[in-house]
Amino acid sequence: MRTSVIICFYNRLDLLPACLDSLRSSSSDFHEVVIADDGSSADVVKSVQELIKKYDFPIIHAWHPRQGARRSATRNNGIRHATGNYLVFIDADFALLPGAVRSHVEAAKRGYFAAGRCKYTTEAQCKKILAEGASEMLLEKIYAELSEEPIEKEHRRFIRYSLLYKLLLAPAKKVVFGGHFSAFKQDIEAVNGYDEKFVGWGGEDVDFATRMVRGGFRGTSVIKTAKVLHLWHPSEMGSQHWKEGANMEYYSRRHIPVFCEKGLIHKPR
Repeated sequence: MRTSVIICFYNRLDLLPACLDSLRSSSSDFHEVVIADDGSSADVVKSVQELIKKYDFPIIHAWHPRQGARRSATRNNGIRHATGNYLVFIDADFALLPGAVRSHVEAAKRGYFAAGRCKYTTEAQCKKILAEGASEMLLEKIYAELSEEPIEKEHRRFIRYSLLYKLLLAPAKKVVFGGHFSAFKQDIEAVNGYDEKFVGWGGEDVDFATRMVRGGFRGTSVIKTAKVLHLWHPSEMGSQHWKEGANMEYYSRRHIPVFCEKGLIHKPR
């Protein structure tokens, strides 16, 4: 099995080095990293191309033109560029602890996806990581400082809703990926990847998970074993939740096909 780690990225040069640094401890657990770039500026692209020279694992920079925020199209572009047959999805504002990628790889099974969650750093903790570097020791120390309760709660919630869905007692939308997840590329292609009709902020991950679940794919939890920190930064949406945004109407549509019309492949009308 060949594993690709896909990082969703846009202009966050302040956080990307910490994300890549954190992957050094897991470099034996994957074969390549794909930085899926949502149209960063020319200066940022140049800096990214210089940055990736510092790492001894293969990194592909998959850029596409900026047409507003397009996380679905960005991740699909990352999928297309990935040479691995098993894909682990993270964001550029994540720092992975040793063993996080391995947890995803060990959970790999055809017909399943592995769902994870993050602990959220404080502003002070994030500044410390950026100032001192994303060393294994520092990441483990900060992870231990943060409460385990939200992780335990999310794990129980995921298991509960997976079971309730199986018993036809909960909708597919309740079985969500969370902050990071993984699946076989072939299984992702079976639902046509991300729906690129989602433009702007939010909804694309939940929609993707919903279509995977409705397509017969089952979820397994790596919430407790794949340890990941979400690096603090000001919210792009301020205090607004994505469900208050423009994507909510499309996300709430009555019929959600398993194989989306505008995904990895754009179906002709």
